[in-house]
Amino acid sequence: MRFIIGIIAGFLITVAVAYWHDSGARPIDAGGPRDQIVNWDVADRAFRNARDSVARGFNRLIGERDVAPEDRRERL
Repeated sequence: MRFIIGIIAGFLITVAVAYWHDSGARPIDAGGPRDQIVNWDVADRAFRNARDSVARGFNRLIGERDVAPEDRRERL
């Protein structure tokens, strides 16, 4: 039963976050339309931007130098 509730909760959270992102505030420059999460390319780009931002913040916190994402991929 907990498994089914977890699946339903995960689905609802995913839909809520996508709705929040799509209906959120416009960018400060408001030069053009904001990308909405209506396909996987936009969702992937938003996820990568968030992940890279968190990684840069963590590296700054622990004192490591900032590594470009291209260099990080080559080491893997």
